[in-house]
Amino acid sequence: MVTATRPDMVSEEYWENLIKKSASRYFLLGMLFRKPMHGYEIAKTIEDCCEGWCKPTDGMIYPTLKEMVAGGYIECESEVIDGRVRKVCHLTDKGREAYRSAARVWASVLPYLNNSVKEAGATVDSACGCCGGD
Repeated sequence: MVTATRPDMVSEEYWENLIKKSASRYFLLGMLFRKPMHGYEIAKTIEDCCEGWCKPTDGMIYPTLKEMVAGGYIECESEVIDGRVRKVCHLTDKGREAYRSAARVWASVLPYLNNSVKEAGATVDSACGCCGGD
């Protein structure tokens, strides 16, 4: 009999993975809000923005892009970039609305997260500023 393993909520890796999945989607919308990009460029920009903390994989980027195309949040067009055909994606009006909605929700929870992090005795680092931080 195979038993399911329970996540170890004491592990920081457990919490990082939960946060990264949600934050990566938000950052993906944020990068496309700024300008159209292809998948690799989105992943690299998110990684740079987060100073390496969040490194989206192909397995995160491309299924998410496919899902967002199906939902009408982004559109992609093939373009030749540096001699390679790439699908360059941009937000639709619905995608820009989704990004703004997500931003409002993140903004509403940040004060509570900040307070609880301080209460737990953890250090709150200031954001680099490229992903909506200060």
